[in-house]
Amino acid sequence: MRPSSVMKRVVKRSLPKRRLPVRLAMLLMLSLLARPSLADEVTQRASDLLQRMAEALRSLNYEGTLVYSHDNRLEALHLVHRFEEGQVQERLLSLNGPVRTVTRERDRVMCELPDGHPISVKRPPGAGGLLNTDGIAPEQLLDHYGIEIQGRARVAGRDTEVVGIIPRDDLRYGYRFYVDLETSLPLKSDLIDRNGVSLEQLMFTAITVDSDAPAVPSPSRATGVRGAPAARVEGRWRFDEPPPGFRLVSQGVMDHPSGAAVEHFLFTDRLSAYSVYIEADTRDGLTGSTHIGAVHAAGRQVDGYQITAVGEVPSATVEAAVLGARLDEEPPE
Repeated sequence: MRPSSVMKRVVKRSLPKRRLPVRLAMLLMLSLLARPSLADEVTQRASDLLQRMAEALRSLNYEGTLVYSHDNRLEALHLVHRFEEGQVQERLLSLNGPVRTVTRERDRVMCELPDGHPISVKRPPGAGGLLNTDGIAPEQLLDHYGIEIQGRARVAGRDTEVVGIIPRDDLRYGYRFYVDLETSLPLKSDLIDRNGVSLEQLMFTAITVDSDAPAVPSPSRATGVRGAPAARVEGRWRFDEPPPGFRLVSQGVMDHPSGAAVEHFLFTDRLSAYSVYIEADTRDGLTGSTHIGAVHAAGRQVDGYQITAVGEVPSATVEAAVLGARLDEEPPE
């Protein structure tokens, strides 16, 4: 056999081996180029689901039985939600333990305690109902949360699509919503940590929906606290290095039952939120940290003032919030 023929065979046999890395490289490049599109598609799908869910919670009349699981406790609740004369009305009744009722109408929340004594308080601006999803915009959460479509599941005998908003660190909690394919109502809601572990669960076991209820005008995508623009700190208090992603969106003065004024500052990362309360009276103030379920609080005293941070966030977040608060005796004009 001539050397030229041998050389041709050697070259021919070696070509697939030499081309394989090139093909793999091209495939890897194509997969990398496709990832942003896939991520955008998932984010848009999740955004559409959450928008429909928020609209369904406002526009539909529904009634059902729920279970609320937290701290190894299980509570049964009955919820009635109505939209009448341009206003949302809700009534929540505890089905186990002492009789407790919470009614939300217009700008007030009324509570009936086990002793029958009613309490009526004014609703804070932007406060929602038991299931409040207004203003969640997944595309604005990607710096601190991952967005996933997690398949389908069956809840209360109905088919749902599952969307997860998963925190990327230990400074915030996320959510997993089970969205009814027919009505877009969230039939189950899990509060989750960065590992996807459920800390609290709220789930319908039975629900009746009035599909003939009048439609409610859709809110804008940026509603309530979650979509509020960042606010400038006014007054003498400053907050150095708040937990990453959290920003001040509102501040004001509240009346304490004792008659003293309490300054209130609200911080959010567009999904999670915590409040900082500052008052002059430090006699019964919280020092250190505590929690009730997933709601954590931390407090300390600074220059004769009590500073308390409270929110449905991990303890590290409220602890950082109170440590960063300081009194500026000469605030800029």
